[in-house]
Amino acid sequence: MRIGKINKTLAIFLLFAMCASLLLAGDPDRVGTSSGVQVQVPVGSRNLAMGGADIATTSNIDAIFWNPAGLGELKAYNVAGMFSNQKLIADISTNYFAMGFNTGFGVIGVSLKSFNFGDIDVTTVENMDGTGETFSPTFATGGLTYARALTDKINFGVTGKIIYESISRANATAFGFDVGIQYKNLLDVKGLNLGLAVRNVGTDLKYEGSAMLVEGTDKIKSSTVEFDDFRNRPVSESQIPATMDLGLSYLLPLGLGNLTIAADFQHNNLENDQVKFGGEFAMSDMLFIRGGYTMTMEDSEYEELGKNVYGPTFGGGLKYSMMGVNTIFGYTYRPVNYFDANSTFSLGFEF
Repeated sequence: MRIGKINKTLAIFLLFAMCASLLLAGDPDRVGTSSGVQVQVPVGSRNLAMGGADIATTSNIDAIFWNPAGLGELKAYNVAGMFSNQKLIADISTNYFAMGFNTGFGVIGVSLKSFNFGDIDVTTVENMDGTGETFSPTFATGGLTYARALTDKINFGVTGKIIYESISRANATAFGFDVGIQYKNLLDVKGLNLGLAVRNVGTDLKYEGSAMLVEGTDKIKSSTVEFDDFRNRPVSESQIPATMDLGLSYLLPLGLGNLTIAADFQHNNLENDQVKFGGEFAMSDMLFIRGGYTMTMEDSEYEELGKNVYGPTFGGGLKYSMMGVNTIFGYTYRPVNYFDANSTFSLGFEF
């Protein structure tokens, strides 16, 4: 593809992102009205340890969640995969599995994130302490990603996803997509990179099922005849939490390795915006030390909103190569106000 066409493509994408920022404009009055918030729970360990700041150089499998354009960097390998587990709050955990395949005309990625809630007691108005029965909700997000390196400077990627949730006798489904771009050596400055990602733009999510039915008594008009029937309770439908991220990163070569410094501004449609900072020190592309922080921007008119829930993140990684296969271990520690800290483990491979 000619450079002129690439620059035109980049300009069109930037224009799209600017329009999306208007469509996704946040409104504090609507905080708490979103559905499908499972899509916001991060996965993997690398970028999470960096506070979610590195959307400009995130690459390979780790990029599918943060910026699908980074999956285009898989061009150096035929196949890659990753599994991660994150312990959240109240014994709730998430599992994530993703794979990427280099097809020669781009990279295809598949991903699945699911939640484990354990068994929850069924309670009713008559049995507030439980009926003796249990149920377990199902929350899952599946995605299909296509990414490609358009030039030696530009990566592009897009993900289509399905969001599914179910509880006892009710379920809901929504569809969404992510689109992202990465630009290397911005302004011809070596090591300066730009990332842009619009995530979770899609349909509204609405629960349906027999749980919405309530028994009532109807009476035939002009008659004393009555009969029992079921009526459907109307339920609301809400948007999924869309975001737009704009980030920069800078790679600084040092004597012992490379230092990556990253910053990101995240614009949210249903909550306050966030600013993220992070860094990674890579020694010989084998040992990695990471840290980051996410700061939620406060609104003077809504002081009760925008409080930071998470503290600074810390983590590390280890890459081991043997017989042409890279094995990658990662860990992230994220403190949480009011609850136990989150711990995330990841295991990946590339060949």
